[in-house]
Amino acid sequence: MLKEIFLIIAGVFFISLISLASPYTAPTYDAVNFSLCTGYTAPTYDSINFTLGESDSCITDSCTYTSGNWAINCNDNCSISSPVDVGGNNITIIGTGTFFTSEDITGYDRLHIRGTDSSNICRVTCVGGCFR
Repeated sequence: MLKEIFLIIAGVFFISLISLASPYTAPTYDAVNFSLCTGYTAPTYDSINFTLGESDSCITDSCTYTSGNWAINCNDNCSISSPVDVGGNNITIIGTGTFFTSEDITGYDRLHIRGTDSSNICRVTCVGGCFR
């Protein structure tokens, strides 16, 4: 019985030594390239640690109109230098900051501009072009 207990203890000790002597090492890479969102390419690093969760969202450019209603974050401080036709959709500019256009923005149904509060406004400036 004593011999069996000794063998069990020796076996556990030997397994412990093996697991302590050979820790897991993750593979290494010279570069990591990945895309989180369409049109967004992440920077390249020698090493990287990251965690993506449900609360993570794509970085969007609210200054560029693609389709549907155009929701502009005034904090992005957009400067529009090419004509934009929103095809009958709505334009909403909300937040604190500036929105500047030197070209016409046309084809919209409704335009809504709102600052964060009475002290934090969204300043919209048209020079050479505007909402038509």
